[in-house]
Amino acid sequence: MSYTLYGFAMSSCTQRIRSILNYKKIPYTQVSVNFLKKEQLSEEYKKIHPRQIIPALVTPEGHSLIESVAIAEYLEEVHPEKPILPKNKIQRAQVRAIAEYINSSIQPFQHLGIQQYINSHSEKQLEWKDQWTHWNMLGISNLEKSISRTRGRFSVGDQLTLADILIYCQVDSAQTRFALDFGQYHNIMNIYYNVNNIKEIEQSRGIYQKDFPK
Repeated sequence: MSYTLYGFAMSSCTQRIRSILNYKKIPYTQVSVNFLKKEQLSEEYKKIHPRQIIPALVTPEGHSLIESVAIAEYLEEVHPEKPILPKNKIQRAQVRAIAEYINSSIQPFQHLGIQQYINSHSEKQLEWKDQWTHWNMLGISNLEKSISRTRGRFSVGDQLTLADILIYCQVDSAQTRFALDFGQYHNIMNIYYNVNNIKEIEQSRGIYQKDFPK
């Protein structure tokens, strides 16, 4: 038996888990949950994820795991081959700090629910989108400064880590879905290109998935 990943091509959080599974060469199957069609609200999916968001990962034993960073940590513990967390405790803490910052202070601005709420209020749409862009790019700017102190080839030294996968997925989503310009963020983009050279992760991009909207 293998894992089952429930998610959607346009979800950066799903992309995180798909990237880790592919990088570690862990067998899995994908089940598309198209949030544009509100498939996550079905009673069937509610049995997998009680809060009805994506992604969710069902283990070979039938356990349903939720929240992408928690899933990533689980996969690292159960499948330590090709590690995505450093052995050094200080570096491991630095990786987790970067991952936490992206997960709590940057990614939420790209959440579908926020986008739908903005789009449903036409009278304030332009004002709110300006604020959304401001706070999103402020988060990116702060991330750029933060990783300047720890980066080598990747965000913390020269080993690919969970932090780099989150950076890669975040930039990929921001460029694909929102056409945001990252040209001035040299640290972030250098990491992005280095991660992009890893075939298993590059092929995990949403645009290569069967359920990516045409």
